[in-house]
Amino acid sequence: MDLQKLLASAEEAATKPKYVLQSVDALEEEIRSALLKMIERGGKSSGQLRKQLVEKEYPAELIDSLLTRFTEVGLVDDFALAKEHARVLFERKGKAKTLIGMELREKGFPQDAIKDALTEIESDDELELAKEIALAKMAKTSATDKSSLERKVAGFLARKGYPSSVVWSAVRYASEQLSR
Repeated sequence: MDLQKLLASAEEAATKPKYVLQSVDALEEEIRSALLKMIERGGKSSGQLRKQLVEKEYPAELIDSLLTRFTEVGLVDDFALAKEHARVLFERKGKAKTLIGMELREKGFPQDAIKDALTEIESDDELELAKEIALAKMAKTSATDKSSLERKVAGFLARKGYPSSVVWSAVRYASEQLSR
């Protein structure tokens, strides 16, 4: 009999609306509070914040107006956050500009913030980092012959998003350095 009561209460809960009618001010305050908690936990793009709030079934109009206000007062700064994410992905993870751009898009950054963040990374810096990575990877990796080692390192760099011209320049450089 307890199972029937449990099923009945579950059905009743499923038919009730998630939110009862609230005043716009109360709902706006609830969204503002949720936004502040999300921002407090760590930097998120406006796209990520919006997505999480929409998933909680808040009205999109209120979400957008609050995000606009938060952006105006500097609580949400997609440009600064995109630059920071791009810097970390480039310097610490060794990822190339194309892969960084894809990851920023996935995180919900606006296109202009992504473009601005990627302009901070110079092509020469990208080549130098690829050379460092290739040299370190070749020194660690064991292979039976030089060509298979070069292919392994080239594949590794390609998976990090480097263009083939950068990959093979870095592989040639590392190969020359290690053969000395």
